[in-house]
Amino acid sequence: MDWIKILLSAVAGAIATFFHQYGLIISIVIISIAIDCITGLVKAKVSTEGWDSKKATKGFWKKIALLVALAFGMLLDFFIPTALTEIGVEIPFHLPFTLIIGCYIALNECISICENLYIINPEIMPKWIVSLLKIAKDDIEKIDDNKK
Repeated sequence: MDWIKILLSAVAGAIATFFHQYGLIISIVIISIAIDCITGLVKAKVSTEGWDSKKATKGFWKKIALLVALAFGMLLDFFIPTALTEIGVEIPFHLPFTLIIGCYIALNECISICENLYIINPEIMPKWIVSLLKIAKDDIEKIDDNKK
């Protein structure tokens, strides 16, 4: 399932790079992070888990790390062509690091939003999306368990 996210991110990033949509992907990332934070807060309020400050702090730093990763992608997109130009090498295309990283972040945030919405109210999400999310979550947990 992880390879599907990577493939979708690469394809979406390449398309966005071709059409020079940096502002659009940055906006999508910021909006998806904001919506995930909001749905996460609502989930904490309505679920039996309740508010957990350690979990909230960890989530906050995770969101900061996502934005840093996006900024790093932007640095790569601008630094590599500049450095290559200094040594006399021109590349005839725009680099897609920002957009690939941004698409990957947005896709992960969308999955998290769907999970939050399902916990808030299972009737909101279509059953087939819920099934796919459960499969993806189980696969991710298996990978995490194997790494320990």
